[in-house]
Amino acid sequence: MTFTYNMRTDYRPIPPGEQGLQSVTAEKFHLVTREKPKHLEGICFDKYDNMYFTSTYDGKAYRLDMMTKNVTCVWYDPDLKPVSVKLHRDGRLFISCLGTGKKSGRIVVVNPDGSEECVLAEGYDIDDIVFDREGGFYFTHFVGTVYNPAGGIYYVSPDLKKTECFLPNLCAPNGICFSTDEKIMWVTEFTAGRLLRIPMGSPYGSVAYHFTGHYGPDSCSVDADDNVYVALFEQGRVMVFNPDGCPIGQILMPNREIGHNLCTSHPMVRPGKKELYITTADDNGDEGSWIMKAPAFAEGNKKAFQFT
Repeated sequence: MTFTYNMRTDYRPIPPGEQGLQSVTAEKFHLVTREKPKHLEGICFDKYDNMYFTSTYDGKAYRLDMMTKNVTCVWYDPDLKPVSVKLHRDGRLFISCLGTGKKSGRIVVVNPDGSEECVLAEGYDIDDIVFDREGGFYFTHFVGTVYNPAGGIYYVSPDLKKTECFLPNLCAPNGICFSTDEKIMWVTEFTAGRLLRIPMGSPYGSVAYHFTGHYGPDSCSVDADDNVYVALFEQGRVMVFNPDGCPIGQILMPNREIGHNLCTSHPMVRPGKKELYITTADDNGDEGSWIMKAPAFAEGNKKAFQFT
């Protein structure tokens, strides 16, 4: 007996324990650019059904009209790396940014047209945020490794004047989202390969899932049934978990099995529709950077802060 191995077709194999999950392959919805590297991130929808997303290396945040697919740059700073956009109920954009050699990380707050810019939480490498119903928000400080868990979750008060640590000692916390009733917080730890399930007001948080492989879980979001969608960076797929953290399905990027479209970073279900949209990029090939589309288990969460 001999082993067989093909570096091309085994580029990012699906782990044996996940091969039996319900699986669908995403379709290409909108080509953003064929230039590379172009790391897309941070999908969010507003109450008018516009999609927002970022181009991290370009320092840009975009708005995409879902009817016409016209894309408009709404904010630009070449000295920052924007990785998510979240909407305040008053319409302002809260853009999470990683730092560069020229500027430290921060949250940039602007009007929908990019005007009246102000800065929050300067000095943190902020990957994602989630609002609570009071208008305060939690953000991930994207630093730390398994050798030095220096990252954490921080809370900014509704008046945006006070910042305090909510959960310390994490390994590059990346994505963050709430269950629809805000009783459960979900967090991904990028460098530890873990999905955390944190009951609010309880000391009994847990590791709901350990991911396989070197590249870790990226951003996450929930649908109206409280299923959790987690993008797996450099694996070209999104895993879906039920409210207890058990895997129930996965969405595969087209041509991932031969090494394309692997930079899967952010999944978001469109509010009121069973449509999942995913940012991805083909840094290893020539297929470009796309917004992908796939079926979702349930409709998008219309109870999120920006829609109330």
